Amino acid sequence: MRKLYQFLALSGKLRAFAMKVFACSLVRVGLATLLAAMGFASAHAAPGTTPPKLRIATFRCDATPPRGETLVWLVKLLKQKDPLLLKGVVLEDGGKRYVLCALDWCLLCNESEWSFRETMARAAGTERTCVAIQCVHQHVAPYADEGAHRLLDAAPGSPSHLTAKFLDDLRARLAKAVGQAVKRLEPFDRVGCGEAKVDRVASERRLKGPDGKITTRGSEGAKNPKLAEMPEGDIDPMLKTITFARGKKVLARLHYYATHPQTVSCDGTTSADFVGWAREALERKERVFQVYFTGCSGNVTAGKYNNSKPAVRAGLKERLQSGMAAAVAATQFAPAERLVWRTDAVALPIRTDAKFVEPSRASVADPKAREGLRVYMGAMRLASVERAKRPFELSSLQIGNIHVVHLPGEPFLEFQKFAQRSKPNDFVAVAGYGDCGSAYICTDAAFVEGGYEPIATNLAPGAEQIVKASIRRLLGEALNK
Repeated sequence: MRKLYQFLALSGKLRAFAMKVFACSLVRVGLATLLAAMGFASAHAAPGTTPPKLRIATFRCDATPPRGETLVWLVKLLKQKDPLLLKGVVLEDGGKRYVLCALDWCLLCNESEWSFRETMARAAGTERTCVAIQCVHQHVAPYADEGAHRLLDAAPGSPSHLTAKFLDDLRARLAKAVGQAVKRLEPFDRVGCGEAKVDRVASERRLKGPDGKITTRGSEGAKNPKLAEMPEGDIDPMLKTITFARGKKVLARLHYYATHPQTVSCDGTTSADFVGWAREALERKERVFQVYFTGCSGNVTAGKYNNSKPAVRAGLKERLQSGMAAAVAATQFAPAERLVWRTDAVALPIRTDAKFVEPSRASVADPKAREGLRVYMGAMRLASVERAKRPFELSSLQIGNIHVVHLPGEPFLEFQKFAQRSKPNDFVAVAGYGDCGSAYICTDAAFVEGGYEPIATNLAPGAEQIVKASIRRLLGEALNK
């Protein structure tokens, strides 16, 4: 009988101990809930819990070629003034990932553009169509079109170009940078947008005289006093900024502005030019990751205000940075909504007629022809002809009433303004210089007016309405068939 009493007493102690453990568990759960409600939750989900739906990570990769590699117009790299960077963000919504990035290069064309997107897609665990890469378009930087490179290699007295080793090594470094970014994905819950006017930077490139003829004001136009005195012309003066944040912590900013980012050209150096200087200066000042995208500026330069002198270049940098800072100050935040990524594959009217193709072939085959013309008016045109039936892959990102449209080539400003008019009550930013296999994307009127751009494009008239219809689809508009 005494043993029975001892057993019952022991059972009672065990029950009491179990109740204490249960009570402590309730306290711990309650404390965790309270901390989460107060905003002290960990950025990383605990095992067995649902991870945050919206996440972001930033990445950067040095894309500066080594000395001796080839830059735009086949100038050999002699000196690195400042590095050329590839900077971007990986965005995730419920496990689906998207990549937006900007490259401090002049051009990325045809299969080279596809291969860079494929590289990032594999590293991010997504599809190529979910990756957008836009060149910033500096003219102290390289271009890449590996289809054109092969055509040059097969030609007599082949002109130089970026080496396969450099491009392969860069893609490997890029894959590593994106892969590491994926491991650092962290939640964001707010998205902001702001815009501000930029003073005395952009100016119209295609100036029309009283006789209707086009005068081209290039990026160093202020060297000619008469061109400097001409009106600023048709531009989009507003710089647009999109900001990702978690609570009050700013995680990344994306800036969009339309002008050729060029103050010097082909001087044997590498530089991110005044736009890259402004971007990096603001990043150092804010200690916030910054990406800069060039908008639709095929017919916009800084030419009215640039004569390439150091003080003038510094002034352009300061005024652009002031515009960025003002757009940041004007930013208004809203809760982050789901990410809507749209893609649109369009066939642009690449010229394949004999008047276009035969001179290009003759130029590539002629070892006595100017090397720059053998590349730009020869091999690169033929590489675009070879891909004529392969569509250009356009994309867009929408978060609430914020839209970003990614366009190929060097689009005229009219396409940016069309996108903004299509959604007048929303915030619309546009990045150009995606797949530059098209070269310039002109309006149909430009072919009638003449000038440099209709001559330098790889497209025939008719691209305008195709691109505008695509923009509307990318903005979520249903078009009548």
